Amino acid sequence: MRLGYRPALDGLRAIAISAVVLYHAGGFVPGGYLGVDLFFVLSGFLITTLLLGERADRGSVSLRSFYRRRALRLLPALFFLLATFIVVSTIFAVFGDRALQRDLFGVAAGIGYFANIAMTGEPMTRPMPEELRHLWSLAAEEQFYLLWPPVLFLVLRGRTRLALVVVAAGVALTTLRQLQLYTDGASWQRIGFGVDTRSVSILVGCLLALAITLPRWPRLERARWLEPVAVGCLLAFLFLDLGRELFAGPLLVFAICCTVLIVRALDDRSRLAAVLSLGAVVFLGRISYSLYLWHFPVFGAFGINEQKAELAALPAILVAVACAVTSYYLIELPFLRRKRRPGPTADREASPPEIHSVTLAESRV
Repeated sequence: MRLGYRPALDGLRAIAISAVVLYHAGGFVPGGYLGVDLFFVLSGFLITTLLLGERADRGSVSLRSFYRRRALRLLPALFFLLATFIVVSTIFAVFGDRALQRDLFGVAAGIGYFANIAMTGEPMTRPMPEELRHLWSLAAEEQFYLLWPPVLFLVLRGRTRLALVVVAAGVALTTLRQLQLYTDGASWQRIGFGVDTRSVSILVGCLLALAITLPRWPRLERARWLEPVAVGCLLAFLFLDLGRELFAGPLLVFAICCTVLIVRALDDRSRLAAVLSLGAVVFLGRISYSLYLWHFPVFGAFGINEQKAELAALPAILVAVACAVTSYYLIELPFLRRKRRPGPTADREASPPEIHSVTLAESRV
């Protein structure tokens, strides 16, 4: 399947980031942290689709070009945020009583993509500064993508049916790992931040990308009757807070629900695709990566957390959106244009604001 640019997929990102932001703004959406899993499913689907497309076009995939594209997509906006954070933190350390050592560790964890590992030992320890705790999801996703492209092409050599079996086995094993930790009494943080557990959502997205390449893949309109079911399921999950019980099966159900939404969003004739393609919704999806990066530090500056709604929620959201728009136009877009320049390492991805790894949501911070 040649995706081209699908505005409705940006619309799904808008839903994901809205859920995350409203969750962190005071728990207005109790299950809003699941927005990260919607991002994970989208990411697994899009990246796998693009890798398969590159292989079909060129006969091979350049891992060097893949990781270069990822770096150009993710690092500039992240570095901008971390540089701003460390400057502000240094000022508070010099003129106040803020401990700079913890902030420096948080910056290192953000740059090194190991924030999730640092946080899996919670609630016993809290090594990350509060303003950067949301970077766990970027770390978990990039750790997954260190392995997925080589596994897909160097080991499986493009045999789709074998790849489907391997990914399905990965989904099963990851789900069993969740259940094992759940029954053993592991903390929400251990199960929620670990790449060995939370990556089930990415794997489900990869599975969808492989499935639609099969010759007998059902036509998209046949999933029409599932659309209202998937939308209702999504809303139910977002407005419920399942806690640790999320990892006793519901997370897999949510990921499967997200695949239905993606399939329907790909059908330009569906009502869901029409709603998700509205201009304002698409724009929010385009700035979702920057908004994810900035909303948590801004909320911290306003003294907001997800356990307690405050009057400052609305102005904090507006400031976060302003920071995101600034980051998108001044930092993200110039590097995206550079990433798409013609050449031997050019990015073949058709979606301008495409795969924003983000990952996105937060768990219990």
